[in-house]
Amino acid sequence: MAAGKKVWGVLTAITLLGSLLLMMGLSLECCGAAAVDRENGPRVTVVVINRLSLDDLAALRGSALLDLAAKGGIGLMNTRTGGGLTAENAYASIGGGARLLGGAHAKLALSSEAVYKGERAGDIYRRRTGWDPPPGSILVLDIENIKANNLASGNIQLVGLIGETLREAQLNAALIGNADTQEYQRWAALIAMDSRGQIPIGSVDPELNTLDPGFPTGRRSDIPVLWQEYLRVRASAPFVVVDLGDMDRVEEERRQLAPSRYRSYRRTALESADGFLRELLSTADLSKEWILVVSPLPIGEGASRGELLTPIIAAGPGLAPGLLVSTTTRRPGVVANYDIAPSVLAWLNLPSPKGLPGAVLTTTGKIPQIFSSSNVGPDTPLEVRLRYLAELLSRSAAVYLHRAPLLKTFVTLEIIIYLTAFALAAVYPSLPRGWTNCMVFLLLFIASTPLALLVLPLLQPVTVTAAFLYTLAAALSFAALAWVLIAKTERRFVFICAVTALGIAADALLGGPLIKYSPLGYDVMLGARFYGIGNEYMGILVGASLLAAPAVKERFPRTAPIVVLWFLLVTFILGLPTLGANAGGTITALAAFPFAYGMGDRGRRWKAFGFLVAVLAVLVLLNVIAADGVGSHVGRALKLVLEGSWAEIAAIARRKLAMNWRLMRYSIWSKGLLVALGIMAVLVYRPTPGIKEIMEEHPSLRRIVFATILGSLAALLFNDSGVVAGGTASIYAAGLVLSLILEQRGRRGEE
Repeated sequence: MAAGKKVWGVLTAITLLGSLLLMMGLSLECCGAAAVDRENGPRVTVVVINRLSLDDLAALRGSALLDLAAKGGIGLMNTRTGGGLTAENAYASIGGGARLLGGAHAKLALSSEAVYKGERAGDIYRRRTGWDPPPGSILVLDIENIKANNLASGNIQLVGLIGETLREAQLNAALIGNADTQEYQRWAALIAMDSRGQIPIGSVDPELNTLDPGFPTGRRSDIPVLWQEYLRVRASAPFVVVDLGDMDRVEEERRQLAPSRYRSYRRTALESADGFLRELLSTADLSKEWILVVSPLPIGEGASRGELLTPIIAAGPGLAPGLLVSTTTRRPGVVANYDIAPSVLAWLNLPSPKGLPGAVLTTTGKIPQIFSSSNVGPDTPLEVRLRYLAELLSRSAAVYLHRAPLLKTFVTLEIIIYLTAFALAAVYPSLPRGWTNCMVFLLLFIASTPLALLVLPLLQPVTVTAAFLYTLAAALSFAALAWVLIAKTERRFVFICAVTALGIAADALLGGPLIKYSPLGYDVMLGARFYGIGNEYMGILVGASLLAAPAVKERFPRTAPIVVLWFLLVTFILGLPTLGANAGGTITALAAFPFAYGMGDRGRRWKAFGFLVAVLAVLVLLNVIAADGVGSHVGRALKLVLEGSWAEIAAIARRKLAMNWRLMRYSIWSKGLLVALGIMAVLVYRPTPGIKEIMEEHPSLRRIVFATILGSLAALLFNDSGVVAGGTASIYAAGLVLSLILEQRGRRGEE
């Protein structure tokens, strides 16, 4: 019996030992597999060729750059930052996945053992941050200043998103190369660094450059040395940033160079960079790794022409040949600089923090038309894409240059004409008929201007002067047409508002081909919005509908169902993520339309409330469902609410309030809004006997004015550029009120 127990004990021990060894073996095998996966897993190489332009690409026939673009996607990148368009801000925004700020000395990145002003960089870093620098790491010495700048400007807690996510996953980021001149210029470190300002491996040493008195600044990147350094770090880092700094060096001395010499040096720098890319293409396996070529800043000459978008090329798994796009922009060929961080993390199978504004880069084979057929022909697909991007850049630059002078002129004229009309109506009980006709026509001209700006892209003006003259001619033509065809002032305004609202709605349903390139639409260079209906035309659409629909319903009562359908259509256009994607505009419409229809009457209030809740619920559902698909900033915000991410929601609210406050103080739209609202409030809510007479003649007027004031205030409260939306929404009602009062003064003048 004892012997049996001993045998049983031995067998049990052997079994346990065998199981333990088996588990250890499996564990070692898994660890080995993980190690293999880490070494042979996904890899992203970001090649920085700063100050690159589309013209450069077109001139490099047979280049590795074009070869890479043919294998993957090519597009234009919005370069807007959290501050000015400077190198420190641009590079920090790319690495941080948001529009960020850099720091005064952000370009100072040194290896931990390097000596700077008599001290080891590692000692300076430790003294400033309290962190021990890892041996062999590269350190951004200005990291605490960078974090403080972003915390103060936008309450942004995290910088160095890509590097920080890699560090948390125990993976390395690497940086090689620099743009040094007579001083350190190592901005690319801001792309690869983590939140501590550390980059684990790489080299930014001067030995990566060669002295060349015949090249701007006397230095050039040593491409063979850079390539060997890249091969050294490649196996140890799934994310490598390569700074080919020669284009920066040429740009540094641009103003001191003859134009022919400047072009020649740029060509030399590009050929040198292309040599590195050719080596990279021969080594990289694009079936399991990505190559991304970016230019954080535009060329100086291009920026002066308004060309603030820079070329971006990406190739790798999932990127079929075509135009780059993301759900941030939804515009084939246009992406944002803050799309790069979430793309890199997604490609490396790493998680992205919640609340990032960017999205993953994808490609599309669709080549949109831009009012011409110049992008079709027998050329290769890449040549077609390049031609489309060149036209897109040219037209977007024109919008950027035309927008400010045209809109300032429009709002200034609006204020002058409205105040003049108000002064005449307030001071003189009677006026000569010629005066009143002239002022009424000018008010109708102001009402016609948004429609003229909507069709302006069809005329394709090149200069600001041409854009101004075309807009003036179109607005005068629309106003004259209404004046000649229609006898009564109210109906003239109804006609202009109806045509304007129908035009905006039709354009939105067609994808916004006119709004995208109208000065009153949105500017892809500024990058405040890339799709849907911007706040300017949102206000125009709501304001025009608020005037036209009640007037039509009052004159033709049987059109009441059509008016309801129109209000519903406008609300859904504004609210749908695939169309208007304008949350503030949706709330504005839901607040103003029921009162314009007459639902403010006591007997209809509960019906109106139920109707509004139902429409809002449908729009919320559509946006939440689309947040994982097509998506929009509205859908992402709603998703954050449902997830309880209140910190991100609070940050969004702070940004919107800050934008509104800034616009209220500095934008000319705030003056236009105050003038229009003030005129309506004074004339309608403190009516004189004459104004009461006008209201009796035009029963829908009080409803129009009340709904417009309510809509303008809702636009002001619920939009990040609410001053703009409120200002445009109030144009029509104020103009109609003034016109009717002036007409009354004219009739008295004839008596």
